[in-house]
Amino acid sequence: MGKPHRSAAVLAVALALLAACGSQGDSPTPTPPSAEGLRDRTVAALRQLSTVHFEVKHEAGGTDLGGGLVLLTAEGDALFPDRAELTALTVLEAAGINLSMGIVQIGRDTYLRDPVSRIWRAAGPDTLPFNFVGMHDSIADALAAASGLAIADGGRKDGVSTFLLTGVVAARAFAGLVPSAVEDSELRIEVWIGVEDALPRSVRMVGALIAGDPPEMTRLMTLRDFNAPVTVEPPL
Repeated sequence: MGKPHRSAAVLAVALALLAACGSQGDSPTPTPPSAEGLRDRTVAALRQLSTVHFEVKHEAGGTDLGGGLVLLTAEGDALFPDRAELTALTVLEAAGINLSMGIVQIGRDTYLRDPVSRIWRAAGPDTLPFNFVGMHDSIADALAAASGLAIADGGRKDGVSTFLLTGVVAARAFAGLVPSAVEDSELRIEVWIGVEDALPRSVRMVGALIAGDPPEMTRLMTLRDFNAPVTVEPPL
């Protein structure tokens, strides 16, 4: 009779150990913050950045740059507080030709690399409809002005778990990033924000941001490589 009792005791201990190990391995589900609380954390995290890699795309169409050029995508690095370097993929609408243009922005100085001659030249501060210098503060300002906020599970972006923050913001709230942003338009925004660091991985904007935009113009900005080493120097 001794052996069955010992076997039962050993089994009970083993089950208890397994249960203990299982409970230690389970990570508690984090309590989602309020939408406003998450927004405030993200605004603060953005303002602390020293650099970021960014990419801007259009789900359809592009941004009019003037002179028959339309911006399709822009990708580059921003070095805060006052420098950015990027490559813009544009299309010359009349000819249907895609052109790649290099751009450097330092303070109020802008330099453009001619897509044909590949020669750099200085340009006026208002040559382009966007300004990626200080873009971290520009995005933070827009988020701080957003209303009608809601929060949901955003899944994984750039390898991290995210919250999805949605809301509405006046187009002019993005004036730091897009100085020519129109006065009488609202944008619907979706922002995928890292659960751990509160930094935005993607920002989706729907609505007219500049004059000539259709009502449902959709732009997607992705951000990554936060605080990575970046050098931006004037090309001339």
